[in-house]
Amino acid sequence: MGFFNLQDGGGTGRLATVSAFFRLNVSAKTNPRLFYSSRDEGKAFNLISTDANAAAGDYVFYLKNTSTTDNLYVKHIEFHAANAAVWKVWEVTGTAGGTSITPSNLNLGSPNEAESIGFGDNAVTGLTTVKQVGTHRHDANGEGEMSYEDALILTPGAAIAVEYDAGTTGAAEIDCFFHYETIGKK
Repeated sequence: MGFFNLQDGGGTGRLATVSAFFRLNVSAKTNPRLFYSSRDEGKAFNLISTDANAAAGDYVFYLKNTSTTDNLYVKHIEFHAANAAVWKVWEVTGTAGGTSITPSNLNLGSPNEAESIGFGDNAVTGLTTVKQVGTHRHDANGEGEMSYEDALILTPGAAIAVEYDAGTTGAAEIDCFFHYETIGKK
């Protein structure tokens, strides 16, 4: 009886193994891509913006991908506000102005910094909206989440902003979880 080798189709030359019970040893990647970007490459981040005096129509959050080799994938955006609010996520252009904010690497052992520009903690200026890519609403002292499941992709140079709409000026906070992958990587 003959035998054959199962070899990695990715060209590494690795062979498949069989357990003592004659079962093929296999595994699957089932965690979110954000997990693997954080664990394997240290390229998962959270950008936090806190505006104590957000007013209706203010852009309270801005994120631009400045990488030339990686796409930025937005996992989800969390919204928190003291007042009932409508949140609008926009693709934007222009030169953002305001308070610069720095993303935190979710892999605390990684020295990597995000290749991005972030603004928030007060109204962001200098933006022109291109198209709306999301909206969310919640009650006073509420919170919500817009889950993009990595489908919101900021290619190099692309940017988004979050607009806060409420009847009353008040505290507003954003958490944006994102990661990077090299363009063309599968």
